[in-house]
Amino acid sequence: MLKLQVHSPGKVILHGEHAVVYNRPALAAVVGLGTKLRFRQQEDSAVASFQLDALNCTLEIQLPEFNAFLADFRSKYPADSTAKLLEAVRAEVAKQLERSVGSSPKPHTQRAFVSIYYLLAGAVLSSPKDPKLTLQTGFQVQVDSELNVGAGLGSSASFGAALATTFLILAGHFDRESYLLEENQALISTWAYESERVNHGTPSGLDNTVCTYGGMLRYVKGQGFQSLRIQKPLNILLVDSRVSRSTADIVAKVRHLGESFPQLIEAIWQACEELVTAAVPLYESFGNAQDDSAKFEKLERLFQINNDLLKAIGVSHPKLEQIFTIAFKRGFFSKLTGAGAGGYAIVLLPENYERNEVYWKLKEELESAGFGVHVTTAGGEGLRVSPLDD
Repeated sequence: MLKLQVHSPGKVILHGEHAVVYNRPALAAVVGLGTKLRFRQQEDSAVASFQLDALNCTLEIQLPEFNAFLADFRSKYPADSTAKLLEAVRAEVAKQLERSVGSSPKPHTQRAFVSIYYLLAGAVLSSPKDPKLTLQTGFQVQVDSELNVGAGLGSSASFGAALATTFLILAGHFDRESYLLEENQALISTWAYESERVNHGTPSGLDNTVCTYGGMLRYVKGQGFQSLRIQKPLNILLVDSRVSRSTADIVAKVRHLGESFPQLIEAIWQACEELVTAAVPLYESFGNAQDDSAKFEKLERLFQINNDLLKAIGVSHPKLEQIFTIAFKRGFFSKLTGAGAGGYAIVLLPENYERNEVYWKLKEELESAGFGVHVTTAGGEGLRVSPLDD
C-alpha cells in the first residue's frame, strides 16, 4: 500500500510586484511555510477521501463513479485534451456537489474540489503505465497548510503542486526516488499551473514554478524564468496584517492611476526594473562571507526604496504602515509583498538575529499589536516528497 507525504512551499515576491503586470521583471522566492499533504492507500475501500483543514471540509470521490467518468471521457476525447477535461470536470463536480450537499458550497470549497478532480483525472488519463488505467484502491489524503488563502503567498499553487505530485506518483508517471528529475519537476509544475487555472483563470506561471523548483527566480511576463544562483536562503519575518483584499481590485486601481499619470507611473516602473537589476547580484553573492554586512545593508536600502515606490502607487494600508513603523523604530527594514493594501509585509532579518535582543522585542511588539508573525526563510528548497510514518 502506497504511503507518502509531500511538503510544498509557498512563495513571496521580493521585488517587482505590480511592475510585473507591465512586463517588468520581478524577483520571487519560496518561503519556509507551505502545504503538507499526507497520502495513504486504504485496502478494501473504493473511496478517495480528502480532508482539507484550511477550508475546514472533507470531500469524497466514489471510485466507481470516477472510473465511469474516465471511461466516458476516453470515448469522446484524446487523453491530452486538458481544456475539454477541465470543462467536463466542472460539469461533473457541479452535479456531484449538488447531489451530496444539496446547496451550493462555498466558492473556495468548489474550486478545491474541481482542482482535486481535474488533477486526479489528468494524471490517470495520461498515465504512461496504462492508457486505460482506472483506480481500484481507495485512499485518504490529509492537507494542512500554513499559508493563508488569498494572502499572496501562493497557497493555491502550493496546494496544486502537492496534489499533482501525489497523483502523478499514484498514476505511475514517476516514483518517490525520481520526482526530482528535470522532466518530472516540469510535469509537476505544469499540472500545478493547471490547478492555478481553476483558481485564477489566466495565472502568470510564477507561483507554480517557484513552489516546485524552490530558490529564487527572476520572472518577466511572457518571457519565462531565470533561477538565481543564491548561496543560502535569507532570514525573514513574514508579518500578516490580517487585512484581506482583492488583488484584481488593487491591480485595476493601479492601472487607473497609470492612465491618469502615464509618464509618472512609467518612471516608477522603470525604477522598479532598475531595482531588480541591482538586487540580483546582491542576492547571488550574499552568504559567501565576503562583505556580507555591506551587502546586507544594500539589500535593506533596496527594501526601503521598493516599499516607497509601492507606497507611491497607493498600495499601502494603515495596518501595513503600522508594521513598517514598528520595524523601523527597532532598526529593521521592511516592505509589503504582493498586491498590497493588506496581506503580508516582509521584514529582513540579519544573520544570528536570534541572539539579538532587539529582534525579540520587535517580534513581541508586532504580536502585541495583533499581527500574525512567522519567522522563516526566503529562497530555500522547493517541493519535497518523504516517507510517511504512522
